[in-house]
Amino acid sequence: MVVNHKRVARLMREAGIQGLYRRRRRGCTVRDPHTEPYTDLVDRDFTVDGPNELWCTDITEHPTEEGKVYCAAVLDAYSRRV
Repeated sequence: MVVNHKRVARLMREAGIQGLYRRRRRGCTVRDPHTEPYTDLVDRDFTVDGPNELWCTDITEHPTEEGKVYCAAVLDAYSRRV
């Protein structure tokens, strides 16, 4: 079912309900101007010849009612398995 956003807004207004607006939080990382960045060990070349030669990682923070939850993933660049 496709519904226009104006119809949704009108129905919500008639029902007396509002959506929740969450402001995006800015990061709190303070960088030290005297440190040098890490070297790019793979020179942005993500092609590999076998498994376990290159791993890619990511971490995400999810706010919940009980606090923050962190999700971390490690990806093998050859097999693309997590």
